[in-house]
Amino acid sequence: MPKIRGRFVGLCTIGLLCASFAAAQTGDVIDLTKVTYRDAIKSPYFQGTVLPVVENSTGNFAHYKFTPNARTQWHIHEGGQILLCEEGICRHQIKGGPIIEFRAGETAYVPPGMAHWQGSTPTTAGTQFNIHRGKITWLNDVTDAEYNGPVAPRK
Repeated sequence: MPKIRGRFVGLCTIGLLCASFAAAQTGDVIDLTKVTYRDAIKSPYFQGTVLPVVENSTGNFAHYKFTPNARTQWHIHEGGQILLCEEGICRHQIKGGPIIEFRAGETAYVPPGMAHWQGSTPTTAGTQFNIHRGKITWLNDVTDAEYNGPVAPRK
């Protein structure tokens, strides 16, 4: 049980760091001078001063295996979404942008309010663990032409 809890805490920490980093990249920066924190964590599992953030600290998660050629509909997350590929090759696309493929251990970020879809590649399954905040607005199906559109080159 401690091993699972440790992995979960680690995954949540990575997710929160990715969200903060991605928010800074997209210009949706949180003014940290106006954020309130709880008392510092006193635990042998943390070193230094670690302060739990009070604002925007709730979220939901989903865990899916997409078989080859599977995907969601276009949809919008009110508070954004962090995608973690756990296995195989996953892909996602923000409306108007290229298809991004990411592999096991890699993450992707979709800013709040952006229409997007996610799934597997046409030939390879992908398992995703996703964290999102706020409500989801489902839009329309991703067409085959959209799904098979241009894939961004790997960096």
